[in-house]
Amino acid sequence: MIGAASAANHNYLSLLGTESVTYGEGMIERVRALAPGGVDVALDVAGSGVLPQLVDVAGGSQNVVTLADFDGSKEHGVRFSNGFADGHAFHSLAEIGELIEAGRFWLPADRTFPLAEIAQAHRTSEHGHVRGRLVLVIG
Repeated sequence: MIGAASAANHNYLSLLGTESVTYGEGMIERVRALAPGGVDVALDVAGSGVLPQLVDVAGGSQNVVTLADFDGSKEHGVRFSNGFADGHAFHSLAEIGELIEAGRFWLPADRTFPLAEIAQAHRTSEHGHVRGRLVLVIG
C-alpha cells in the first residue's frame, strides 16, 4: 500500500505498513517510482484535484474512488462514495467489529473533548492535520 502524506506523517504511515510519498506537485511520479506498473486501486480522501492522475496510475476510472471530490467524480467518471448511499457503511460495521475483536483493526483517536467543548473540537477539525479521529465524550 502506498499513502500520500506530508513528510511529518511518513513515519506514522510506515507504522501502518504503508510506503509513503509526499503529496503535492510530483506525487504521481513518486507513486510510479514505487509502483512502475501502476497501482490496482486508488482512493482519494483529500479532494485536491488529483483524480485525472489517479485514473491514469490506477488504469482507469473504474479503479478509483473518491470520498472528497463530488464534482471531479462526475467529470472523470470516478465513483464517489459518502459511505451511506449504497448501505456499505452500515454493512461494514459488523465486519469491522469482528476485526476489532480479533485485534486486526484499530482506529486511532487524536484527541477527546467533553461535549461542552464541541465548539473547540469543531475548530480543531477545521484546521485539519490531526492524526486520528476527534472524539466527543458524552456523559
